[in-house]
Amino acid sequence: MPNISYSKLLDPVSDIISLMESLMRAEFGATTGDQRECFKRIHAYCWGLHTLVMDVITSLGIEHAATRPAVLERFNALNDPIKQTLGNLAAGFDGELSGEQHQIIEHVNDTARFVEQMMTNIWHYSLLQHDMLAYASDEFDGAVLIQRMKSVLKNTELEEPPARFLVIGDETYISFAFAELARNVARHSGVQTVSIQTQDFGYRVDFNIRDRGKGFRLVDRQAAFLPFWQASLENTGLGLGLHLAKAFIEGSGGKIAIGSVPNRGTLVKVSLEAVP
Repeated sequence: MPNISYSKLLDPVSDIISLMESLMRAEFGATTGDQRECFKRIHAYCWGLHTLVMDVITSLGIEHAATRPAVLERFNALNDPIKQTLGNLAAGFDGELSGEQHQIIEHVNDTARFVEQMMTNIWHYSLLQHDMLAYASDEFDGAVLIQRMKSVLKNTELEEPPARFLVIGDETYISFAFAELARNVARHSGVQTVSIQTQDFGYRVDFNIRDRGKGFRLVDRQAAFLPFWQASLENTGLGLGLHLAKAFIEGSGGKIAIGSVPNRGTLVKVSLEAVP
């Protein structure tokens, strides 16, 4: 079984459960009956998520999660109502929230998205472990990948925006990989801005993705791509993002390399096949 801290899976779910209990007790201000019903619903579904995560950890094992489709079905059946109920609360459908209550719901929303992302990564990691992935060979606009990073990062700078170019590979998995690269910047670099330079060589396109954040000591450049590797034990997440990014990019015929220097930032270079 992978050597990871399972508290990183369980603690965010426990955090939501605790906050819902506080909201039900009106510790953050008065609530309507409809709001309390929403808090109870989220509380119940999160206990279901907690049980599911414990089942995956203790019985099935993270690497085997994808061998039972019921795991994903159960997760979605619990997670989708949580997202919908949080959306209704934030929109004020069940009564106006106070400023502090809004902050709590926003925090819970962010935490729920984080849990969803970790479970998604576990699912993909398990698919890789059991060789259950098939890559398409698409031709698609490379700008899609930059837009995917923009959807994760609030402020994405483009140096010398490229002309339109067609990339060859599996658009879904390569896009997922670029989103994971962006999440690594957002979570670990200490900055929200990344610069992206592209070089079109006709048969190949290189993406140079740089941040000027914390950086980290990298004795072995391949170590950063190992599953569950993290530069610091304090880092959030499970350490699967870069591993999945490398697997998906290489699975589509591309290459990825990384360099990083403490307090100076990180550079990731992705090379993909392109239409001349």
